[in-house]
Amino acid sequence: MGRLSKGGWVSKLGWTMVRGLGPMLAVLLAGQTLGAGGPSALDRVKKAGKLVIAIDASYPPMEFEGPNGQPIGFDVDLGNEVAKKLGTKAEFVVMNWDGILAGLTSKRYDVIMSSMNITPDRQKQVDFVEYVRLSQLYMAGPGVVLDQEKALQGKVIAVQADTTSSEYVDGLKKKGIAVKEVKAFKTATDCFAALRSKHVDGIVIDEPVGRYYAKQDPKNFFVTGRAMAPEPIGIAIRKDEQDLKAALEGAVASLKKEGVIKKISETWFGAELGQ
Repeated sequence: MGRLSKGGWVSKLGWTMVRGLGPMLAVLLAGQTLGAGGPSALDRVKKAGKLVIAIDASYPPMEFEGPNGQPIGFDVDLGNEVAKKLGTKAEFVVMNWDGILAGLTSKRYDVIMSSMNITPDRQKQVDFVEYVRLSQLYMAGPGVVLDQEKALQGKVIAVQADTTSSEYVDGLKKKGIAVKEVKAFKTATDCFAALRSKHVDGIVIDEPVGRYYAKQDPKNFFVTGRAMAPEPIGIAIRKDEQDLKAALEGAVASLKKEGVIKKISETWFGAELGQ
């Protein structure tokens, strides 16, 4: 994540410290701690000249670390376009997924744009601006077919912790489907490492991530079925910042109308997401 002024990157040193010393110190080094009170949220962003966006850079191709250490992916490209619509630049802060919502509510950054499903539980904490819909896929290795819920019976399944995927697999037990074990990993990368090493039988994962890994390593990773219909993904924002939320809604609507979101989707996935 070698972030320079163009595109709003934090310095190379800052990114190295993000990876090594944890979210809170990284935020302080990048100048991300946001003060309370003062002007409205939208005014604050415009005055700062940047929209500070939190991502979990372990979810390719939505958001991940590029060859030069900089964050790249669908959400990064779209985040830059959204910021332009607000008349500012995007600056990305890399956070661990398990602390990303807490960082938003404690005002460490302006928004989260990191493939976050809009769920009732999350809506109790924050507001959302929907920008795309994603489905969930079953993934497996060679010779393993997970094409429906019943096929997970007796299998060891990997999920990323604290995600819709993990909630889905946990919910199968209530339906009487005896999944042998659910292994919750910190990152999607860890899930696929476990599948490659045959420590798990399969994965439930967001569609773009699954298709990306299947494209990168077609000998080890296979899309074997669709677990869930497309669900809404949104930009998370604090509940008391309605002026910024309205501006983000307007930005997303414009980008959809202009075909920008479709173009970014085609760049990363070869097709429009959720279609």
